Amino acid sequence: MPTEIRTCLLPLLSQPDEFSGSVAVILDILRASSTIAYALNSGAKSVVPCQEVEEAHLVAERLRKSEGAQVLLGGERLGVMIEGFDLDNSPARYPAEIVDGKSIVFTTSNGTRALKRAFQAKRILIGSFLNLDALVKELSNLDGIICLVCAGTDGSVTGEDCLCAGAIAVELQNLSDQALALDDSTRIVADYYRLQTSKEDGILSAMRASIGGRNLIQRGFETDIQLCSQRGLISAVPEFKQASGKITL
Repeated sequence: MPTEIRTCLLPLLSQPDEFSGSVAVILDILRASSTIAYALNSGAKSVVPCQEVEEAHLVAERLRKSEGAQVLLGGERLGVMIEGFDLDNSPARYPAEIVDGKSIVFTTSNGTRALKRAFQAKRILIGSFLNLDALVKELSNLDGIICLVCAGTDGSVTGEDCLCAGAIAVELQNLSDQALALDDSTRIVADYYRLQTSKEDGILSAMRASIGGRNLIQRGFETDIQLCSQRGLISAVPEFKQASGKITL
C-alpha cells in the first residue's frame, strides 16, 4: 500500500519537482483522461499527448514519416474540435471502428498540460471513473507517495476532478490496514466525495453542476457527462512512458 496521498487541486499549485519520486495520477474527468482511457480500451495503439496545437501537427507528421503509422489528430480548444483535426475530446468519438490500431496525437486545454506538469514523477497513470476499479487496485499494490493531479478547467478548480480524486483516496483508505498520510487537499476531496455519494445519483449530479459539466451542457455535450460518470467500464490503467512520450495500456 502507498504510505501517503497528496492531491494537487490545480497543476500550477505544484512545482514540477514536487512530483519527483511519486506516482502521479492525472485526472481530467471531463474529458481528457476519460477519453484517453476509452480510446486505448477501444484498441488505439497509443495516445501521444501534446501541449500545443502546432506541436501536435508536427508530432503527427513525424509519426507518419518514421513509423508509417495510421495517425489521428484528436483534442479540443474551448471544448470543441480543433480545425483540421480528425476527432474532438468526446470519448464517444473513439470507438474501435475508428481508432483500433491507430496512434492518436492528442492535445487538450487542461489534461495534457497537467500531464506535462507531472513529468518528473517516477510513473504517470491516467485516471477516470471509467477505470476507477482497475486504478485503485493498481495503486493499492504500490508503495510510497501517490499524487492525484486534478487538471481543473481553464485555471479553476473543478468539481468532477476533485470527486474522482476523493473516490481514489477514500477507497485506498478503506483498503489499507493502517492510516495513510493525507495532505489537507486530499482530506477536502475525500470529504467532498463522501458528501456527494451520500445523495441519490450524487456523482452524476455533482459532475453536471461542476464548471466542467456546465461548460459541456452549454456546448451540447451533455451525453459525455453521463458516459464519463460511469464506473468500471474499463479494466485497464493507461500509463504515460517518459521514454517514448506515449500513453499505452
